[in-house]
Amino acid sequence: MFIGTQVFLFLCTVIGSAILLDYSTMNSSIQPLIRETMLRFIVTSEHPHSSAALKLIQESIGCCGADGPNDYMMMRQPLPLECRDTVTGNAFFNGCVNELTWFLEDKSIWAAIMAMILAAVHALRREEEAMNRR
Repeated sequence: MFIGTQVFLFLCTVIGSAILLDYSTMNSSIQPLIRETMLRFIVTSEHPHSSAALKLIQESIGCCGADGPNDYMMMRQPLPLECRDTVTGNAFFNGCVNELTWFLEDKSIWAAIMAMILAAVHALRREEEAMNRR
């Protein structure tokens, strides 16, 4: 029973890591959600919550709109200062969907690796404890 539980927990870690990697890479199922949220923020940018979220994302990541500065133009919204490089004044070319996906991809790989290592160490430690009891 103990070994079965350990195998089950290890498999859960592997499956969880695979799901994490799937939801954080290019062309994943999280990209449409990010796109929809960014476009909703642009449409409702007159609200303080939406404006603050857009400012935070676009300044921190260095992106503009969901797919680029054309999102603002198509919605007849002015291009905010957060969409511009502070040095050159040019609009950021990349949209926030791709930039956030690249950001999450980098972080999720490390999270998946750490989860796998911790699961392996935990399993080895439990196996060692079981061997010492005999």
